[in-house]
Amino acid sequence: MNSSVVRASRGAAFRFLWLAACAPVAAQAQGARRDTTVRDSTAAVQMAPITVSTSRAAVAGDRVPNATAELDRAAIARGRSTLGLDEALALVPGVFAANRYNFSLDDRISIRGFGARSAFAVRGITVLLDGIPQTLPDGQGQLTNLELGEADRIEVLRGSASALFGNSAGGVISIWSDPVPPQHATEHVRVTGGTSGDAWRRGWTKWLSTSRWRVGQGVAQVTASRTAYTGARQHSTADLRTVNARLVMPTGDGWTTTGLIEYGDDPRADNPGSLTAAELAANPDSAGAIYQSTAAGKSVRQWQAGLTVRREFSGGGEGSLTLFGLSRALRNPQTFAYIDLGRRAYGVRASVSRPVTWGGLRQTLTAGVDAQAQRDDRANYGNDHGTPSGAATLDQREHVASVGPFVQTVVAVTPRLTATLGARDDQIRFRVHDRLVTATNPDDSGDRLMHALSGSGGLALRASGAATVYANVGSSFETPTTTELANRPDTAGGFNPTLQPQTATTYELGVRGRAAAGVSYSLAVYQAAVRGELIAFEEPSSPGRSFYRNAGHSRHRGVEAGARIPIGGASSLAASWTWSDFRYTRYAAAGRTLDGRQLPGIPPQWLDLLAHLVPAAGGAWADVELQHASGYLVDDTLDTRTAAWTTVGVRVGWRGMVRGAAVSPYVAVNNAFDRRYVSSVVINAARGRYYEPAPGRNYYLGLSVGLGS
Repeated sequence: MNSSVVRASRGAAFRFLWLAACAPVAAQAQGARRDTTVRDSTAAVQMAPITVSTSRAAVAGDRVPNATAELDRAAIARGRSTLGLDEALALVPGVFAANRYNFSLDDRISIRGFGARSAFAVRGITVLLDGIPQTLPDGQGQLTNLELGEADRIEVLRGSASALFGNSAGGVISIWSDPVPPQHATEHVRVTGGTSGDAWRRGWTKWLSTSRWRVGQGVAQVTASRTAYTGARQHSTADLRTVNARLVMPTGDGWTTTGLIEYGDDPRADNPGSLTAAELAANPDSAGAIYQSTAAGKSVRQWQAGLTVRREFSGGGEGSLTLFGLSRALRNPQTFAYIDLGRRAYGVRASVSRPVTWGGLRQTLTAGVDAQAQRDDRANYGNDHGTPSGAATLDQREHVASVGPFVQTVVAVTPRLTATLGARDDQIRFRVHDRLVTATNPDDSGDRLMHALSGSGGLALRASGAATVYANVGSSFETPTTTELANRPDTAGGFNPTLQPQTATTYELGVRGRAAAGVSYSLAVYQAAVRGELIAFEEPSSPGRSFYRNAGHSRHRGVEAGARIPIGGASSLAASWTWSDFRYTRYAAAGRTLDGRQLPGIPPQWLDLLAHLVPAAGGAWADVELQHASGYLVDDTLDTRTAAWTTVGVRVGWRGMVRGAAVSPYVAVNNAFDRRYVSSVVINAARGRYYEPAPGRNYYLGLSVGLGS
């Protein structure tokens, strides 16, 4: 295999950032720092000092020069089904979460266009769960261990962030469960069930139980859930089960130890596939015939464990060390093969943060390292209606190892002006050992080294006590995953020798703050220059199988706006609007020059409006939510596009105490006007099989009961 070298930041500007960020480290060996961020939520912009996880800088929120948002438990779960991240992320501008209504593939989540091409799982963005990376060293993210109903907050960073998180960081989603030590043991049970579209014979149920109790000065929490889903479409049944346990123990003198162990068991997740325009018009609830005849879908079991030790220093700052590992067993019948995948992955995250003074300037200095490794044992067989058949057509072991030291300094230039500089050096090595070697099938073993030097820099100006203006420049890179490298159009084993990483440089200008009468707002304008954009496509000879190629150059630019307006008492209006213009600037495919053409898969505009209505007394509440997305292209070379769509959802509930128990019943209707629309697409699909339809009008009801305090 040929070695490839990626340099996410080649210019003199990023070399300057690297030197500027490293100089204070050399001068102050004690300098370093931790994993944190700012809150800039459309629900509530916080201008007080806050530490959150997506900026990795322990500084006040008004000093962070990035677009960030934080969602609380109410925004995540109040009256929602908690079946997919798209529900929670709808009000975050710049984030387009396309629900496939297909649990074998996960939602297609993108931030500023990064991740939009994903054919399955999460690509292009970094996902963390309680500080543990769900994004593997090859850049692929999985949500198997996520139980959205137990999340206390979600933090989102928009924009290129490889200087902080390395590979596949066109944006960051960090999901946290923050158990608080209770006075007495508590129990929370949530039961929800409803229809899948207007077909009453097809529906779903979900139950979730969370137990919490005090352990010394700390807290233990165990959550179990089960989702039984029969989707609106044929061949879309899923059975999803999780058990997650956490223990948080303060151990004195600023030390805290957090341990977690999580188990996900999805014994069945059918894949109904995508539809052609004719199939969509005739019956949007149907599944592709080939997906049914091959019993396409997956079953997966995954264990994950992590241990974090954190120390807060008496003089300010902190240090943290996280160790983690996972084991995954995947059985994945596809239209083209039966895939048997065994995965082991493990890693370490370490960082130290300290306030220092250098050159007469007060600053917070952070240094750390992230290291991960994964090993995949991959075998492909013929697929006989969901069971492996015949001899293996591919049998190989794949190794990926990554290491990324990073440094960042946050400098108080003046009492109002803060400068942030960061740099990171990532080395990612891919190795494949071909175990299927015969006289007619040569040895395709080999390795590839991918390297990226990433930089970031920004300024945050507190223009007033209630407003912050910021600007930043940052880089990101994204390697092909092992699956993308293994899916070769020539059907050979080993890794695709021509597929290269994608790199990007993003420039951003924004403002956030709080206006009169409690109105909070955020506004960001950005442009990203993307090189070697990874593009998914299909071949007619392998329906349902995604291959990948690099585009030459493309440009992502957009405007993101969010606001929250109190309208009396606890009632409020919240809005999120995104305008995007993503275009190829130099790219040719299928004999066509595509310069200036819009990238497929992302609507130019999308909008979310939420009215949260709370009467003055009585405990009742209602949410009315309107969502709109414009139509967009689905293919690089054809003018085929989806239609624009608008939906309305209504959720009504009550909160109160009944015989000492906190009780919250709720009822909801999604897609209240029964609009027929396409919620997601397969980009560049073969034979016109682009469309993944959303269900029609559907209903659900639920009950949440909490005991103890």
